[in-house]
Amino acid sequence: MPRQYVTALADALLAEPEAGLVGVYLHGSAVLGGYMPRGSDVDVLAVIAVPTDLPVQERMRDCLIRAAQQRPETALEMSIITAATAADLGDCLFEVHVVVNRDEVRTVLGAGQGGDPDLVLYSEVCRRHGLTVYGPPASEVFGPVPEQRLVRAVHDEVRWGHEHGHLSYAVLNACRALRFATEGVLCSKLDGGEWMLGRSSGEPVIRQALADQRQGVVRSMTPDANRFVEKALDELSRQLEPHTEP
Repeated sequence: MPRQYVTALADALLAEPEAGLVGVYLHGSAVLGGYMPRGSDVDVLAVIAVPTDLPVQERMRDCLIRAAQQRPETALEMSIITAATAADLGDCLFEVHVVVNRDEVRTVLGAGQGGDPDLVLYSEVCRRHGLTVYGPPASEVFGPVPEQRLVRAVHDEVRWGHEHGHLSYAVLNACRALRFATEGVLCSKLDGGEWMLGRSSGEPVIRQALADQRQGVVRSMTPDANRFVEKALDELSRQLEPHTEP
């Protein structure tokens, strides 16, 4: 189902000739595993040829909202970036960012804005695992992100989850970040939790997080969950420390 949904989004952008659409790519849980129709966002990156001005950004935003609202049961998070940003993230500039679900429509236009650091992980997931819905293969569009920049991005995502997320999000996000730091693998929250479970003798907070994620349960952070995520942040921080020769 996500692919059909994303095809409709691509068609909407193709109907805007000044967009200069290059490609549309599905990423996130829909390609990493763990996608749940009732609980997961459909995560999409679209790539256009060159930067656009405010009127074009407004038209792209509006056509995406109209297309997304044809399927109100599906939650969308989507960004549009240029081919130059996809090839070399630089300051992570973007053209349009939209969030559409049953409860809200939230958009940010890139004109005059700074960059979006979330694009670091989104782009790398696209490069490694993205599903091409329109355009050339993702590996030909998205350039590799330096390892330290990826470690910084997963660290910041874990910190955000610790400060703002519920138990399953924060704990499983920490698990997949530790897997990346250990093995260089970008995976879903569920896969990260299962991987960590095999390394931690079945730590109860991980089992709880996995059960909550699968059942769609939102639970407040507990002391054990806080301790687990703080330990993960400490480990990721060590990965970011400069290495000096003896």
